[in-house]
Amino acid sequence: MDDLLVLFRTGMREFTERVDAIEADRWAAPTPCRDWTVTELVKHVVDEHRWVPPLIHGHDLETAGRIVEGEAAGRSGGDGGLDLKLEWDDVSTASLQAVGEPDALQRTVSLSRGPTPASEYLSEMIFDLVVHSWDLGRAIDYPGELPEDAVAFVWHSVEQFGDLSSTGMFAAPVDVPREAPLIDRLVAATGRDPA
Repeated sequence: MDDLLVLFRTGMREFTERVDAIEADRWAAPTPCRDWTVTELVKHVVDEHRWVPPLIHGHDLETAGRIVEGEAAGRSGGDGGLDLKLEWDDVSTASLQAVGEPDALQRTVSLSRGPTPASEYLSEMIFDLVVHSWDLGRAIDYPGELPEDAVAFVWHSVEQFGDLSSTGMFAAPVDVPREAPLIDRLVAATGRDPA
């Protein structure tokens, strides 16, 4: 369980570094993630992390949804980059605090598919953070590389799932050479072109 927390914190750090690096003129830039701009991608990850505290705290899906809606409604509603950076700071801090609570990963969370071990939920959030950190890095020409241990962890999940396009959440895999770097094989499996 401690390894999951370390990887989650790593994913959060990597995404935060890229959010902090977004320059004012890059918020409308396209990303490798479907038709999302940088703004839309960051909003997506912000929204995902709004759910973490209420779910980790044991709320059912309906109650968690009301909490999330209330928090979102309490924001200024601005689309500016500074607003989103501040919003990410807030939700990422709350998300990290929630998963860092004693025995947080031994709990069960309520997801749309039903009761789910919190450790499984956290693994999915790590997946999301790593892939979207790559998306954001590509979109803003961020020079840093993702840590190998985080990439390897997510790649292991991809190997277990197989063709991710069957979920409807990803495009068809992109062909890459077997000897391609692991991060290239990972993002290609999610329908992104690493070239």
